[in-house]
Amino acid sequence: MSRSLMIVGTASHVGKSILVTALCRILYQDGVHAAPFKSQNMALNSYVCRDGSEIGRAQAAQAEAAGIEPEGDMNPILLKPTSDRRIQVVLHGRVHGTMTAAEYYEQKSFFFEESLRSFNRLASKFDVILLEGAGSAVEVNLKDRDIVNLPFAKAVGSRALLVADIDRGGVFASVAGTFALLDEEERGIVRGFIINRFRGDLSLFKGGPEFLEKHTGRPCFGVLPYIESLRIDQEDSVGLDDRRAQAGSFRAGVIRLPHISNYTDFNALECVPGVAVEFLSEPAANQLVDMVIIPGTKNTIGDMRWLIDHGFRKLLLDTLERGGWVLGICGGYQMLGRQVSDPFNAEDGGTADGLRLLPVDTELELTKVTVRSKGTSFLGPVVAGYEIHMGRTVQLEPVDAFLTKEDGCADGAVLGHIAGTYFHGLFDNPDFTAKFLTMVAEDRKLEWRPSAFHHSKDDEYGRLAAVVREHLDVKRIYELVG
Repeated sequence: MSRSLMIVGTASHVGKSILVTALCRILYQDGVHAAPFKSQNMALNSYVCRDGSEIGRAQAAQAEAAGIEPEGDMNPILLKPTSDRRIQVVLHGRVHGTMTAAEYYEQKSFFFEESLRSFNRLASKFDVILLEGAGSAVEVNLKDRDIVNLPFAKAVGSRALLVADIDRGGVFASVAGTFALLDEEERGIVRGFIINRFRGDLSLFKGGPEFLEKHTGRPCFGVLPYIESLRIDQEDSVGLDDRRAQAGSFRAGVIRLPHISNYTDFNALECVPGVAVEFLSEPAANQLVDMVIIPGTKNTIGDMRWLIDHGFRKLLLDTLERGGWVLGICGGYQMLGRQVSDPFNAEDGGTADGLRLLPVDTELELTKVTVRSKGTSFLGPVVAGYEIHMGRTVQLEPVDAFLTKEDGCADGAVLGHIAGTYFHGLFDNPDFTAKFLTMVAEDRKLEWRPSAFHHSKDDEYGRLAAVVREHLDVKRIYELVG
């Protein structure tokens, strides 16, 4: 059986995923065969494994950092909210069903056992398993239903470290309070803590770790600095709150839908010099963008209504009138059509008129497509990406395909300056990105043209690992793992 270590947090979005990613890369650099694991992940950023299994995007990034191929057992349960009350449950990479939270928790024992099966399969193949918790480690109202934090660590015999985000404020209360709410058995599992995202002069935090060590009875394993512009895939849209658009002559607006999914599609686009990518929650008056992107969503009809109610239709039409482009990806592509219907209640049910910018209709289905794909785009360059969708879109009039896949099937549609596709990961293809941005810039009569750019996930994993090695007691962490 593998040795293991769990990273739990004082709250959501404190750095658990990033820290596991860093430790995966450090172990990989040191020649240790390690794998990430998160038993239950609630996220709309997902990834398609080679066998078609769907897992959380963060676990895929962690596997990449560990130098291994992502697989379904790394995230046996993926919860994808379709509305405020219902979630799609993906079990072992495949859709298990859509249910309420209460219905899900009624089956806690079943899902716990399924997660253990996945963990044990991984543990039989790898030297070290790095587990990630979820939310806070001490959600007392959910403790009897927790299958991802300390109850799981206890079940597999793993020790744990607690991470807290000082940039959010209240780090003393959050760390001391978390330890105060642990029972004796849990205190034996959590062997120390890490302070994350400290900005500025570390001398200003002098005495802070010692204060917390005194009040928790556990050692501080280090204080990590705030890392600027770290381009590592995040698991949910909370990460967008930290995004700041860089200055640029080419302006791309991505509509931040309520159920936005796979916004990691735009990480590479943000790395193109001169491109300013802004996530738009509201259309500002007289907003000028060269391209508007409607991204993926887990609730196409609901988010389309939100988009229209918030006045984004005018932004789309204004952009087209000025010679700009509108691009829809996955659910965004479905919205661009004439109608979206949900006869099987795959999401919320019902039928709604689309934006009527492309001559296509979409019917949502219960069968989910999860596949890696490759094809030749309408501009010529080959595009490699992946598809995750539950809809079938048909053309009502002849239009050009966005791309032709290797199997000869057409994907998406292009009409004038409007394009839609089911392909995620478009901008991870440099040749396509350069040609597409050049086309938009020419149509907008901009002087700007894309220059050569470099977006390497591997470089980012290395940069993250170097910071963690410098500021954490890695030797002590190795001892903790065993």
